[in-house]
Amino acid sequence: MRPERAVQWSAAGAAMVMALSVGGCQSNARQDSYKQVGSVCSFMAPTVSGTRNYTPASDKEAPDSRIAYADPETPIYCDRPISEAVSQAIELANYAQALHVSGYFAVLQQAGPYTVFAIPNEPLAHYSAQFRNGLLDPANQSALKALISYTIVPGKWPVAKIKNRLAKSPTHAFSLKTLAGIPLTFSLDATSGQPLISNASGASNHLWVTGVPQSNGVLYFTQSTLAPVFPAQPVVQPAASKGVVATPLPATH
Repeated sequence: MRPERAVQWSAAGAAMVMALSVGGCQSNARQDSYKQVGSVCSFMAPTVSGTRNYTPASDKEAPDSRIAYADPETPIYCDRPISEAVSQAIELANYAQALHVSGYFAVLQQAGPYTVFAIPNEPLAHYSAQFRNGLLDPANQSALKALISYTIVPGKWPVAKIKNRLAKSPTHAFSLKTLAGIPLTFSLDATSGQPLISNASGASNHLWVTGVPQSNGVLYFTQSTLAPVFPAQPVVQPAASKGVVATPLPATH
């Protein structure tokens, strides 16, 4: 055998052995290379509605899903604004759209800080169905703005801060004013030990994802939709015209 040919076979053999060795030692654990991209920390947001957002193709050889996993987790990076996190989370697709239509998406791009109690896809869709043509219809703009502004609290309120405030409260509850101008009440759920949010009518909402830090605040996922309850406006009686004296009614016995 010619010397140069022997060198070629030797190099090829070494490469094959190396490939087999690496392949045999490869871990079967899931590896998400996109989990951290120059961020100080990241959080994988859960998804439960991914499979319901796509109708399989009818072609014989076509895949039945456009995504690698049935319900893929999506990364949220802690040093990015809340607006970016909401846009990335599959489970908050409807909420992100509602933010854009209502005009509050731009608010969550600002420095804040803000604490957001975002509504997942299914409960928001269920609430929207209660309105004619859906909550995004221009005719329902006031109701949309009321709901979305009720999910945003000025200030930075992580779980530890909320629990500390509750521990110091004599009533074990406290309220914070939302961008809707009405309060959101916090208490502690006896079963889970996690904060619970309530409106003025006493309806409550459990939290699903609690306190993901963001560059301009904190992001939560709720488990359902908590409707805003505005105080009743006082009824103002029209004043009597000047110079007009009302005739008294006859007495009855």
